[in-house]
Amino acid sequence: MDRPPLLCVNYAPGEFAGSAKIKQLKNYLVVILAIAVLMVMAISASTLYQSYQQTRQSAVSNASNVTLVSQRAISRNLEMLSLSLDTLAYRFQHPLSARRLNDAQRYAYLFGSTTNVSHIAVMAVLDADGRVQVSSRLGRGNGAPHYADRAYFIAHRDSPTVGLYVSRPMQASLGNELQVVVLSKRLSNEDGSFAGVVVMALDLAYFRELFEGLALGDEGIISLYSDEGIAYMRVPYRETIIGRDISQTGNFQRLRAMLSEEEGSFFAHATNDGVRRLYTFRRIPGSPLIVFVGYAEEAIFKTWRKTFYAVLVSLAIFGLLTAWLLLHVRQELRRRVTAERQLEALARTDGLTDLLNRRALDEALQATWERCQRNLGASFSVLFIDVDYFKAYNDTYGHKLGDTVLKEVAATLTARLPRHTDCAGRYGGEEFVVLLEQTDLQGAQMMAQRLCDAVRERHIAHTSSPLAVVTISVGVATLERDHHRRVEDVLNAADAALYRAKQAGRDRVHLSSQA
Repeated sequence: MDRPPLLCVNYAPGEFAGSAKIKQLKNYLVVILAIAVLMVMAISASTLYQSYQQTRQSAVSNASNVTLVSQRAISRNLEMLSLSLDTLAYRFQHPLSARRLNDAQRYAYLFGSTTNVSHIAVMAVLDADGRVQVSSRLGRGNGAPHYADRAYFIAHRDSPTVGLYVSRPMQASLGNELQVVVLSKRLSNEDGSFAGVVVMALDLAYFRELFEGLALGDEGIISLYSDEGIAYMRVPYRETIIGRDISQTGNFQRLRAMLSEEEGSFFAHATNDGVRRLYTFRRIPGSPLIVFVGYAEEAIFKTWRKTFYAVLVSLAIFGLLTAWLLLHVRQELRRRVTAERQLEALARTDGLTDLLNRRALDEALQATWERCQRNLGASFSVLFIDVDYFKAYNDTYGHKLGDTVLKEVAATLTARLPRHTDCAGRYGGEEFVVLLEQTDLQGAQMMAQRLCDAVRERHIAHTSSPLAVVTISVGVATLERDHHRRVEDVLNAADAALYRAKQAGRDRVHLSSQA
């Protein structure tokens, strides 16, 4: 018996068309939701990026304004201090009638305009040999120290074009060990030769007080360095940093490449505390000094990060809601598909026997016929079945028990058809048709005989039958391409074989090829 297993099932061409549309709708909905999610994510990402850039630019602008304020304040004060040195130099070289001035008057004439100026530790005039001629701390230069070896003295002695010289930070030996920076200018004779230096020791507390009045935020700093990398001041204040050389650090090397510009900014990790900051710098005109402002990146983007996390939470909630909606819609569509399949099954199923109804059976036969027309190697057989003496059974036992017999026969047919490609249907009344794909005549005969035996072995009492039990007769026909032009021809051949089986005494199988 040639019965290879198949993977296809006999469905009508339009079966589950509604389900397919629902699945297509579900796919469209998934795509739409996916696009919506991507659009929301793209818009959120774009908004966050623009907000990040705006926050960064705002921080750069604020830091730049702080450096500008500091630069102008320092520059203005350096100009005033430079004028004070010029005044001292002029008055020293152009004294009033000395014979009419006592020491106190001469001191007031030279230093009176700066005596009460805060943060000026001392002012003095040095001669060409580096000795103090006059000092705001000493009335006379007699016995004063020798300063010819100091960098500020050597710079003016060797070059007449130095202008205002700003020294490195140093400890002043003035009795209170102040940290000062020395401002100095050259004295020249009438012939331009070197005549000495006027100097001013400026307490570095001046820069500290100036910087501490500025709002820098959490972990913000402001510093003053020379273009050689020497630290003059840092706020928050650390005494150990004053005078430190940072010229070899990575941050200063990076800065040095930018010093051709008057101002600039960059992000970097601090050498001292490791905090990443936005650094903005400006040069102090006419001096080697550079003012730095550093805003901590954490403080700059604190509000932005809150917005970022809020957006992430919103996106997560949106994603969860979308997933819930998609799941809900998917479940609803599944219920719709299940309902449609159930309706489709009801539309294709005989209500009494749960077998295929006549319409579904005709569609299955037609679909099988069309496959065999496309594939010349395919074949099928048809079993036409009739319950013997069924009218007499109804007359004897009633139609209700007659319906029970039909259910029993249908259940027997279903139980004896193991392949999912085989199907059985109620043709009408007490007649049934079984469709066997890829089954030759011999195999169909064997299956028909099994069905006959199975129904008889149920021993359903039938006193109006000569056989005393309910039996069936089966007509068998197999596709013969030379004789069968339509599927109806195969069905008619099986029907004719059934007729001959009933004539031969019922409860038997008859083949369409038998005479």
